Parts: sequence; C-alpha cells; structure tokens
Amino acid sequence: MRRRYSHNKLIEPIRIRNRFSYSKPNETTDSDERVAIRSPVRSPDNDNDDMDFQYDHKDDLSFHDINDDDNAYGSINPQDYNDEMIFSQDNVNSSDTEEEEESDNEYNYEEEEEEEDNNENNDEEEEDEGNNDDNNNQVEEERNNDEEERNYDEEERNNDEEERNNDEEERNNEEEEIHQIVEALDEDKIPFCNGQFAPYFDNYTTTALFCWLQKHNVSTKAYEDLVDIIHNSQFEPTHVVKNIRRFQSWRKRLPLLPIITKSIKISPKKTPSTSRGSKPSYQLSISEIIWRVLNNPMLMKHMYFGPGINSEEKSEFWHGNLWGKSPLFGQHEILISEVLYRSGDFVYYHDDNGLKKLGRLRSILKNHDGYYQLRIQKILEYSDLPGNLKGLPRQRRSITGEVWLQDEPFLIIMTSQILEKVTILMMFQHQNIPDGSLRISEIIYKCNDRWHVRNVKLSYLHPSDYISIRNPPSSSMPIYKLFLDLYYDDFGTFRNVYHSLGGVYVQFGNMPAHQRKLIKNHFVIGFIPFGGKFDEFMIPFISEMKELEKGKVMTVQGQDAWIIAGLGVVTADLPQGNDMTGVLRHNANKGCRTCKTTKESLSAHNQDIVITLRYHHITDEEILKISHETIMSRRDQLCTEYGLRSLPSILDKLKRERHLQTPQDVYHATAGKIGRLLKLTCELFSREGEDNFIEIWKNFEIPKRWSRLPNPITHYNSFMMSDLLRLAMIMPFLLNQFLKESSIKRNETAMIQQRIDAFRVSSVPKIIISCWIHVAKTMKAVFNKKFTSDSYEELQQCLEEEFSILPKVFVNFVNLPNIHVNMHLLMHAKTFGTLINTQVGIKEMVHRIFKGMVPKTNCKNIDLDLLKRYNTLFAIRHLADGGIDPRFNRSCTGFTNSNFGQLFLNWYVTEDKYSTEATEQVQDDDDDTKIISPVNFISNISLKKRMPKQERDKLLLTLHNFKTELFLSYVDMKFEAALINSSISWYKFASYMIEEENGILSKVHLHLDDFITIYEEDHEESYAIIKGIFQHKGNNNKYYAFIVVDWFEDTMVEHSVLKCPLYRLQATGDKWRRIFPITVIDNVQKVHFIHNCNSERCQLPNHDTTNRIWIKNNFYFTAI
Repeated sequence: MRRRYSHNKLIEPIRIRNRFSYSKPNETTDSDERVAIRSPVRSPDNDNDDMDFQYDHKDDLSFHDINDDDNAYGSINPQDYNDEMIFSQDNVNSSDTEEEEESDNEYNYEEEEEEEDNNENNDEEEEDEGNNDDNNNQVEEERNNDEEERNYDEEERNNDEEERNNDEEERNNEEEEIHQIVEALDEDKIPFCNGQFAPYFDNYTTTALFCWLQKHNVSTKAYEDLVDIIHNSQFEPTHVVKNIRRFQSWRKRLPLLPIITKSIKISPKKTPSTSRGSKPSYQLSISEIIWRVLNNPMLMKHMYFGPGINSEEKSEFWHGNLWGKSPLFGQHEILISEVLYRSGDFVYYHDDNGLKKLGRLRSILKNHDGYYQLRIQKILEYSDLPGNLKGLPRQRRSITGEVWLQDEPFLIIMTSQILEKVTILMMFQHQNIPDGSLRISEIIYKCNDRWHVRNVKLSYLHPSDYISIRNPPSSSMPIYKLFLDLYYDDFGTFRNVYHSLGGVYVQFGNMPAHQRKLIKNHFVIGFIPFGGKFDEFMIPFISEMKELEKGKVMTVQGQDAWIIAGLGVVTADLPQGNDMTGVLRHNANKGCRTCKTTKESLSAHNQDIVITLRYHHITDEEILKISHETIMSRRDQLCTEYGLRSLPSILDKLKRERHLQTPQDVYHATAGKIGRLLKLTCELFSREGEDNFIEIWKNFEIPKRWSRLPNPITHYNSFMMSDLLRLAMIMPFLLNQFLKESSIKRNETAMIQQRIDAFRVSSVPKIIISCWIHVAKTMKAVFNKKFTSDSYEELQQCLEEEFSILPKVFVNFVNLPNIHVNMHLLMHAKTFGTLINTQVGIKEMVHRIFKGMVPKTNCKNIDLDLLKRYNTLFAIRHLADGGIDPRFNRSCTGFTNSNFGQLFLNWYVTEDKYSTEATEQVQDDDDDTKIISPVNFISNISLKKRMPKQERDKLLLTLHNFKTELFLSYVDMKFEAALINSSISWYKFASYMIEEENGILSKVHLHLDDFITIYEEDHEESYAIIKGIFQHKGNNNKYYAFIVVDWFEDTMVEHSVLKCPLYRLQATGDKWRRIFPITVIDNVQKVHFIHNCNSERCQLPNHDTTNRIWIKNNFYFTAI
C-alpha cells in the first residue's frame, strides 16, 4: 500500500482518524483534533432548511484539460447549476442555468456491440394424411378432402392478399426509414468572414492547414504537436527548410551508436526460394549502450550498484538469491577482523545460542539500515543429522572427516558471529582428498515433509566456483556491476505475408521495477533477419560480453570507472528459452529446460524434483559425451536420452548457470494455461449453459478501466494474453451465477464425475468453479509485486493445489508443460526476488512499437531500417535526458533547458521526464481558476463532464448533513473558519497527477461509481464507491475538489463457494460521513466488487437495490 503522506510537504497533510471517532463542529478549532472518516455526523438545527443551491456567475470556473490523452475528454466549459446553499447569513442569488455540453471527444466507456439476428422463421405445418384401407369410408374421406382443399385454396387467396398488403406496408416503411445526414450548414448559419476564401475559411493559413490535414490524414496528436511548435516563442518561420532531406543530414550530427554488421547464413527452409544463402545482419554494440546508460543522469540516479539487500519485502533483482551470491553482481568479499572473506568460503561461526558451527558463506548482504549481514548455509556433523539418516556407515565416515551440507533454509547472521575460515572439499570437485580433511559428499534436504539425502553433485554450483573477476587498476576507482536481462522473441512484421524478425533486447536489472517497466528502458541489440540463426547473430554480442565479464575501464560521469557486466537472466517464450539453454523443445521426451522429468510424468504428484533438476556442470559432461560420439545414430540416441541438442547454445560461452538463469516465463505459461481451461470449459456447456453464460456475460460489470472482452464462446481465438489474465479474474463469478447440472452436457458431466470419483452429479459444477478459483488465486500469487516469507509459502501452496486439481478434472491438463512449470516457479521467485521480474508481458509490448514502424520503412531491408529508426530515437532520448556526447564530452543544454511542451509529452522515449515539466507549466496558468490541492504530492486536479441535474438532485436528497460534512472536510484541510461561499459545481469525471513514493508521476482518473481505497489510521484499507464529485469555492476564493462516497462495511463473512469476503454497501440510514476532500483517496480501481446477485430478485442488468451485499474480488490485480 502506498504511504500517501510520506513526502516532504509544504503543507501538513490531511490526517484521518478511524471511522468511529468523532469531533463536534465546535471542537474543531483544536489543531490536534481530526474528523473521522466514517464518524456519525450530527446535523445542527435546521441544517436541511438552510441548504439552498445558487449559481454565482462570478464564481464560474474554466477548466483546461491538462495532458489530454488523444482528447479522451471533451473541452468542457463548466457552468454552475441552479444551486443555492447558505453557509452563512449571506445569500447569493442567481438565475437558473442548466447546460450540458457534449462533444465528439467526450469520454465514453468501450462497449461491446453485438448484432442480433431478429429474423423470425415461420413455422411450417406438415399434414400427415393417413391411408385408410376401409373402402366404405373412402368416398366420404375424398369428399372431406375436396372440401378441405377448397378451404385451403380460399385461405391461400386470403394469405396472398395479406402478403400484398404487407409488401405495400413494408415499402412504405422503407420509404419512411430513409434519412439523410446533412452536414453542410444553411446559408444563414455560416459564420460571416471576409477574404478570398470566404465564406468557407478566414484566411490562407486555415485553408492550407485544413487541406493538409485531409491530404495526409494527420492524427490529432501530430497536429497538436505541430501547433505547439509553431506557437513556441523560439519558433522562427525563416528557419524552416523546404527540403526534407536536410533532416536526414542533420540526423548524422546526433550521437548515434555505431551499427555492427555481420553476414549470417539464411535457412532455405523458412525463406522463399529466391532468397540468398546469406544476408548481412545489424546490431548495436552492448558496450556503447552501457556507456550511454551510465552517462545518462536521468538513468544513473535510479540505478542500484551494491551488495544484495536482505529485505522482508522482496521486489527487485537485488533482493533475490542470485544477486547476493554472484561476484558479477553483488559484493563478493568483505574484511572481518582483518581477514578477507569471500562468498563461497567455508567458515566457523557462532549461532544464536553461542554454539560453534560449520557453514558456507553464501552471500554478503546489507539490510535497510546499511549494516552488513551474511547468509550462511548450514553444514552438519553426524550428531546433528536427522534420526532417519543416521547409521553405522555415515558414523564411520564422520570419524574420518565427512560432514553434510544442508539445503534451505539458510541462516542470516551478523559479521561479528564469524569466527574463522575452514577448508572443506567437495568430493566431486577434487580427485585427491587428503586423509583427515573435512569433506562433503552428500546433501540433506526435505521433500514431502521427510528428510532425504542426495549426492552433492546434484546441486547448483556456487557462482564463486566458476566465476572469478579482476580487481580494478586502482583501488580508488569506482566499480559498477551491471545485471543484464536478455530477451529474445520472434514477431511478425506484415499482416498478410509470413515474415518474421527476431527481436533481441536487453534491460538492466540495476534499475528498479518501476523503471524497468517503461518501454524506453528496453534497449535494442538488433533484429535477426528472417531465416537467420540466433547463435550466429549473437557472436559480436558474446565477444563484447566476455570482455565485460572480466572488467573494463570506462569514463562515467567524467571519471574513470571499473565496469563489470554479466548475463543475469535470459527471458524468452517456451521454445526460444529451450533453444538458449541447449535443451530440446518442450514436445520432446525430456523437454523441460529446468529438469529431466519425462513427458509422461510432467504432472505426476509427489515428485522429488530436486534429484531430477538439470545442473550446468552435469549438462557440460553430457554435451561432451554427445560431441565425442562419431556415429550419428548414437549421437541422436544420446540427445534423446539427455533431452539436449547436439550443439550447446552460444550463450554458454558466458559465465552463467544456464538452467537456473533461464526461467520459464509466467506470462506465457499462465495465459496459455487459462486459454486451455477456457476452451475446455466452454466445450462443456450445453445449449442452455451457453445461453445462460451469454446472458450473464453481456450484463456482467467488469472493471471500468478494462476494454470490453470478446465473447469467450464465439470469439475464443480473439483473446490476447492480457485478455485471458483479466478473464480469469472474473470467470469464477460468472460461473457461480448460472452453472448447474443442466448447464453441462450429460456425457461431459458423467466423465468428470467419474474422474473426481464423486457420488453426486451436483459436485461437477462445483468442481469446475473450483478449478477457476484455484487458477485465479494462483495467477494473483504468481504476479505478486512483492514477496515475503509468508508470500513464498502461499505461492507454493497455490501452485501445488492448482497442479493437483486441473489434471484431476480435465484430462487435457495431464502432462501439460504449462502445468509442469508450477514445480519450478518457487525456485525462480527466490532466485530473482519475484516472478514478475522475469515475465515478458511488457517486453511483448515493445514488438508493437516496431511493428507500427514497418509501414513507414522501405519494406526491403526492414531490420536495418528499424535499427536506424531506434538509433535516432535513442540519440534524442540521450540528449533530452542530459546525457554526455562522447565526441564533445558534454551534454547539450538546449535539450535540457528548452521548453518542448507537448512535443516531448506522451512520447515513450521522454515520457517520465517531460510529464513533470508539463504539469508544472500548466499549474502556473490560470491561477485564479485552477483547483487547489491541499497536499503537495497531488497536483493538476481537473474536473470534467457535468453531472445531470436529475442525478445531482437525487444524490442531494441522500446527503442530509451536506453543510456539516463539507465544513468538516475543510477542517481536515486545516481551514476552520465558517464557510461563506456557495458556488458548487457537480461533475462526473476527475483527474489529477500524483507523485508516488518512487518519485514517478502517475495520472489518476476518477469516475462516478468507481471503487476506491481509503487509508484509515486504525483500519488500514477501507473501501468505498464514488457517488459524486464536486468543486467548492473556499473562503480564500480558491477552488477545492471533493467527493461523495458510499462505504463498504466488512461483514466478516466469506462466500461459501468463491471464498471471497462479503461486504455490505452503506444504506441511506447509516450515519457515516460521506463527503471528503479528493486527496483522501489512497488508490483507484485497486479493488473490484461484484454484486451478490439473487437469481430471483436481480433482473440483469438491474440489481435488486434492497440487496446491499457485495463480493470483494480477491482475484483482481493489475498484471502489467
């Protein structure tokens, strides 16, 4: 939860006491007293009678839409309604006005438009004539038939006449339904203007611009940027060049990165027959990228260089195990009592009880207070072994010096607890071990609540065993260690022609998560040509990285520094990830890149996964055996046996643990799992089930920030991965509202009943809903932004429960690779801090940037054109951030000091820098009319879209203590005088900028009926729904924004099926305070509520207003 008041404020922030405290109005003068959020409000005498709403034209306010996203809102000129309100003895009279403006830019929620086929087919009547063998009745029968035929002919004539009448009526109706859209103004409505372009345009400028817009179909944003440039005070028309090629020559003046070119082979299997056997590839130098990043002050101020951090909440790479123990990223040595200790050393230490123990120094850490801490892996003597592992053979080996290494959990001790170094040898790493020396041959570990033992060789090597780094040339030289995240994936460049490029990007794990999620902080290495191979393309990158692993001197911010860079993590989809670890694809017999589990056992329960894990040093031995085999058939057999490719990945030339540092991507794995479950669920529905699902689906209230999702039954293939994640959040609630036995096909019901071994058919719908509940719960745990020790345990429990239930209910999940991934996710989370640190959801969005550039290239040498385009943008971004140009060894003050206004706003290469400046600039305008924020971390408050008078009046009827509660809101803002102004305007939408704890500015949008989170001192998070937004003019003649809310009260009851808490929405009779300053909001759309519909009383889309019970969606979160 964001701590809203942790900023250095010019104004003391609003403080809200708990909902049950209360201060009377006459006691508010005490500065130490605060008004409670939900305290019962006692109305003074005649409070309602004193409230009239008047419109004061002098108090009218003009608003300017700041940072309007493509005119998401219209430009609204607010006018006060017929509002009268007496806050003092002075009355302000004004005429009634009611005006609502609607424009093409008015904000509208996205709605799914569905066309329904209303053609009604007439029922055909079939007449069955029976044949009677009785000759006596045949004549009579024929006579009756003749009479029926005459009646039928007469009926047909009547029908023909009726059809003619209907046709004539339809023709008349068609004529009536024909309309004209007349956009041209009448002569008397055209504004008067003079000039040669009259009466159409005022002058040549507007005429030419209008024609230019129509000719080139210029977007609104592009035109706004052009207008902003023209109206800039520094703009000079004489400086505009007529030849666009001049800009191409000016581009070469920028600090462009050198492009490395190398010829690579093109596979004939993928490309057309006319393609050449080789093609030049292009990429940027990783050393040059690193230099520019380190010499960019806007980036350097956010980057972390230091030891691993021992934090209770883990959210960054430096909170994970890998950062702390690797010499490439963390601190690898420390001086204790004049003795130099390195990570990986074996030591004696005092435990918390003061006993002398053996251990291995895993990593050197710091806590948040800056004190050093050491992570220790326990080493046990024979007396410390669990009882089930003791025996005569181990007792005899212990006498000769054998000790045992214990797997997790690790200990955290202080440096003062270290006693001395000790030499202990790993049996598999040494050929000759002296007699009597301490040695380790086994590791003890726990699996399924029982202690086991395995060979010490079956463990990941400590990075110090295979990584050694050089010291800098000078001890005074600063050291910067860089954690590189390499991402590779293919993306299609054309819509109707199969042609793909392989995008290779890097990110810096030294940046915090809020910086890494910015698209501009995904740095392009290059694009692999269509048909090219990754290993061949990466040769220049590998060559540079091998040099950076050893250490290299670079000039950083004007002084020499020692730069060390290592490959920290490789992120990719399932197939590409296997390729980059040298493992066969996932459909092979052993196609998991993390373990050797066979495809027939991928979903087997109670596996001892530790002994089946892949380890880098063992894989090296297996690759060596494959390479030494000269017979091709035998080589193929070995590849199948080990699940390895015949040649290792080129990334193996770098210092890394290939299997540990190439984790499975949870974004693809989770979305794929949900997609399969969605398809299987929809296939279960009977005709009745489909109809019920569609009805519930069309009327379900999804979170307002979401776009309308496709129909899961008819448009399953239209779901994107982000759509699938969102669907999983609401699917349990959808199914809970309609799913019963008759909603499922009978044969499917019988199969599931048999699989789950249920006695009653009614268990089948419940188990299907339970599957979705487990998937949604696991998904939220996987995408958790912060982990604690308890969070890791919760994650493991969710993964195990999902792993158990899905294959049990649906046979299609048996031995599915996406479900097998659950066995490794906990290890990945601990290695890298969280799982979202290695997910590729935002990285997938980078593809869209370049796919959008393709139509603007020559479409011949796309990879080079895209790289040049990126190179230009990277140079502009570098200059805009105040980066140093290596040719001149200085930055450009023009880019840093000039006001580019809207040009650099909402552009991903400059998004976080210039949004702040634009906000500050707008705040300086219209000081007399802008809405004031009482706290300094909220700014640029803007209200839009008038609330209709009918809705406003209906809301006011429920606000029995409006005057008192508004006064208490001013008291919260440190204004304790009586209110003298009465100008009030009501709105539907509001927006403002808020500065987060990390210094990033975020734009917040508020709408009526939004669910919000409000922080109370004694109750932590509380939830409410916005029912009104209004502005009021304070005694200082400044305008302030307020909200009206209805509270949610926790009933402390859980839904019996969904396992989500139930809340009661505030009723009219509840005496809880409802009016607050807009600044009390802690978060918007952080929570989602669903009405607990009663099938008898709730007639969708309308809910039963007497049922005020709502369900809190515990599965709701923001994935990307």
